[in-house]
Amino acid sequence: MSSADLSVVATHACGWPNLTKLLNGDLVCVYFNAPSHGQMEGDLICSIKKSSSSRWQKLSVVSRRPPRGNRMHLAVGTANNGDILCFSSGFILENKKFVGFAGHWLSRSSDGGLSWKEDKEPSIPPKLRQSIPYGRIVCMNDNTLAYSCYRSQGRGNPSESWVCFSEDDGKSWDRYYKLGKNDSNEVALCPAGDGRLLGAARTHIDHHIKICEFSLNSKKWQDKSAVTLPMQHPGDLIQIGSRSLLLTYGLRNRGLMGFAARLSLDDGKTWLPPWTLHQCGDKAFDLGYPSSVCLDKKGNMMTAFYTDYEPTFKCNAAKYRVLVKRWNIFDWMNDKNQQLVLSGM
Repeated sequence: MSSADLSVVATHACGWPNLTKLLNGDLVCVYFNAPSHGQMEGDLICSIKKSSSSRWQKLSVVSRRPPRGNRMHLAVGTANNGDILCFSSGFILENKKFVGFAGHWLSRSSDGGLSWKEDKEPSIPPKLRQSIPYGRIVCMNDNTLAYSCYRSQGRGNPSESWVCFSEDDGKSWDRYYKLGKNDSNEVALCPAGDGRLLGAARTHIDHHIKICEFSLNSKKWQDKSAVTLPMQHPGDLIQIGSRSLLLTYGLRNRGLMGFAARLSLDDGKTWLPPWTLHQCGDKAFDLGYPSSVCLDKKGNMMTAFYTDYEPTFKCNAAKYRVLVKRWNIFDWMNDKNQQLVLSGM
């Protein structure tokens, strides 16, 4: 791999990026702009790459920090009318230590991320107001929107996750369901066929990813299968064909530090063996949170992630950055599987 495969979205940013492709082909990346896991003040920023350009530019502030606090957790997606939505939360700090929760807010942009209107008291269930949003806001087949949020119970303990639904394009979020019976933390959502909703859920005890499935008919979540080993998390799950799903996820095992992918050709029922897409080397200690989009029907993909060390930058490697990597999914597939993906694109 060469540095030509990578582009810098932001420096001195821990990130947790979310990459979204707009209807006009532009890409927006929303991320936390401080080099810290929540112990520094900071905002959520939106950067953009125009479809006609190869460069990323800072565009706007999605969610501005409260006094002595930050906005760092996020779930992003587009509404049916094309608006960009971003749920966010953060911490109140004192001497760089957590002293309180900074609220569960909703930002909306109607102009492609140029400006945002922020609702600090969105219409969500009271039980979820102290939860943390994550991943994508997705649209179901019936135009219902959905997003996930979670609450941690501390290191080594199970976490709780919920998925919340909106029938009015994100104005109100009244219906929600707990995800799974056991440990679920950050959940990446992806609509599948037959009114199903899949979730790639990070567990909090040993930090592997499991696939969960929700049926709009039964209104219940079911744990289906584990798809990564411990310390391989969290995930992003997207549809790249009528039955093809791509899971990208962080590799936090020492000696592997980077991110990887798995592909399903049957709506998430089975998964092909994993591919290691990018490695940052033994000097990387903090990285991951990949977020991917399919750029075209030729298999070109783009994945955003963050890292505190990127060896391709050589003498300037040790720095928190939000990066995007361009790659082609067909480079990792045989001819038969390529045709299965192409037939559904």
